[in-house]
Amino acid sequence: MNPDSAPLSTSGLASRRNFLRSGAILGAGALASRSATVRAATNKNSKLQIFQIGVNGIGNLQRKQLVDHPKVQFVGFCDVDATAFDKVKDDPYKGAWKISDYREAFANKADQFDAVIVDTPDFNHCPMMVTALKHGKHVYGQKPLVHQLDELRILREALKARPGLYTQMGNQRACYAGRMQAVEMLRSGRFGKPVEAHIWTGGISRGTYFTEPWNSYTAAQPVPETMNWGLWQGPLTQALPYSEDLHPRRWRTFWETGGGMLADWGCHLIDVLYFAYDLPAPEAVQTDTIKPSGVGHSGYNHAIITYPGGGKFAREKFVLHYADSSIRPSFASLGLPVSKITGSCTMVVCEDGALLLQPGGEFEIYRKGKLVENEPLPEVGPRDHWKDWADCCLGEEKPLWTPFDIGSRITEPALLATKATRYPNQELHWDGANYRFTNHEEANQTLLSRTYREGFAPPSLA
Repeated sequence: MNPDSAPLSTSGLASRRNFLRSGAILGAGALASRSATVRAATNKNSKLQIFQIGVNGIGNLQRKQLVDHPKVQFVGFCDVDATAFDKVKDDPYKGAWKISDYREAFANKADQFDAVIVDTPDFNHCPMMVTALKHGKHVYGQKPLVHQLDELRILREALKARPGLYTQMGNQRACYAGRMQAVEMLRSGRFGKPVEAHIWTGGISRGTYFTEPWNSYTAAQPVPETMNWGLWQGPLTQALPYSEDLHPRRWRTFWETGGGMLADWGCHLIDVLYFAYDLPAPEAVQTDTIKPSGVGHSGYNHAIITYPGGGKFAREKFVLHYADSSIRPSFASLGLPVSKITGSCTMVVCEDGALLLQPGGEFEIYRKGKLVENEPLPEVGPRDHWKDWADCCLGEEKPLWTPFDIGSRITEPALLATKATRYPNQELHWDGANYRFTNHEEANQTLLSRTYREGFAPPSLA
């Protein structure tokens, strides 16, 4: 946390505490008692009423993919920046209600929507998604699903407490034909048992979504009159200085609000390994980097994530090398010619070949160290990442690539790689069943969880 930041005042929010006690937190039991089957049956001949939290940015993409679904209707929107509502002021959204505090929707309007889309910065994900689950709502949630390692536990316990609800993580690339074909080839063992995997992202520089690595907060700028900066900071207990390097998109750069390049891209690149091999929780992580992350996330990170191997794997341990900043493996050491792929990539090295997969689904296949041009490809059926989720919520059962149970498992290594940048070049042994490190008590104290501001913590479902 920035040592110069001050405690985030709750003055001005006190008037909301009554509805938090009576509505958003305690009043959810009756709503949640309606099973997903009953809700789906209710919706089947009507429309899926959606409440979207986070209107701009990626939120625009979600609406575009669902707005033409004949049985989907957006009935409410929440954003802390009032200018975002300009995107939803006309048909087909005309008539939808608009609020700045998502908690008010659950307290006062929960009977008006069936499903929730969460398109907010990472640090808000868990409180919002768990609140939606508590109220018995289907949930579409952005990746990475959570921001803290202990939030994996919180979310999974919420899922167990509200079985039958349909969830989907926002790794939409999973439904690209090429990525589905890659999963089928790996899953079938076409290239032999997997030996190891290498994943890397592009470089980190100031742009639309990131500032430079190891950056500090920008000096405070005037908060726009249309912006509720207190609500934007949600569960944070220390006030952050408003700037365009935090809102609307570069929050990904900073430790308290985002996950840096590793967490931001992890769910788009690591997912294929979980789909193909049903990986268990990692058992160790070590992230090597120049210096520890601080207020801003570090760069030039190379994480070594170790999984139990054996059986379907070629070795007793299955190792994932995950790097950012365009750090690629030595192709010569793997017996491969240097690939022309320059951007982010997932490489799976197997006993009888290797597959290099790009985020958009393009891939290269190597056998005996040579590029294969005519590999027969499996047929895959069409999938619609967004509409399939909506159809499930409406009672029409369809396969979903990434419901939250597997989405949380995909998020886990991305978070581990990111959090380990605070202890570079140190191996941290991970006990996934108990959500703690077994060899580093300081890491347990500093990396697992956060203290939530009053009124913004994930609610209990007990």
